[in-house]
Amino acid sequence: MQIRRKIMNEIKGQPRLQKALAFAVFLKFKLGRSSMMRNYSINKIHTLTKISATTIQKYLPILIENGWVTFSGKDNQHLIVSKLCSHTDGRNISIDKFCFDSFKDVYRSLRAFLALIIQSHKDFIKRTIQIATKPAKGQNFKAARKLVKRLVRQGILKSVYDAYKEYGLSLKRIAKETGNCVRTAQRIMNYAISKNWTTKQHHYEKVKSANFYFDDFMFYKNGNLYKIYANTYELSKAISTALSH
Repeated sequence: MQIRRKIMNEIKGQPRLQKALAFAVFLKFKLGRSSMMRNYSINKIHTLTKISATTIQKYLPILIENGWVTFSGKDNQHLIVSKLCSHTDGRNISIDKFCFDSFKDVYRSLRAFLALIIQSHKDFIKRTIQIATKPAKGQNFKAARKLVKRLVRQGILKSVYDAYKEYGLSLKRIAKETGNCVRTAQRIMNYAISKNWTTKQHHYEKVKSANFYFDDFMFYKNGNLYKIYANTYELSKAISTALSH
């Protein structure tokens, strides 16, 4: 199954839209290849997906509004899940690695993918800079150089000679992307790690000053105070391929 990149960009920072999309994806998965429910009803959707009637009534109008479901038949009695993916593969991302055990798992998977897409973008820029500056045999230097210049025009890079610097991926950034708090962002990344979609490396250093202001991104251990910095994440090969540009 695939989702258009455009849709993933549109739901950034909007939990309500994310939950609605998760509903559409789970319903499509349950309906199978036809993506159609004949003579649909709220009760019929509930029986198929085990999603509560209240949740269905709350999010179905959002699916209709965004065109993620359409209707056919004489009295529009048939429901069809549609327009979730493009006919052009390059405009989609693969969600075959989603967990489809329940609606809740699909929602968790979707939010985790939103966070992993950030890391995928970072990895893509890193590879592009490497090819543009020190290309290996067979790598397309001209295409990479052209892309680097475009990134400079967009303000993502300072210059075409700008070296890649890894600052990690902070929970604040993930929270902003998913539209949640930092604590929820932590749960999202823990879920991704539990699925072996990514691995995490912690970064922290001992604080020398005893008068250093203590905040949420510090911890105390064995008489020492430590400052926590953004973690770095490495995507699994399967996820990197699914999210590849």
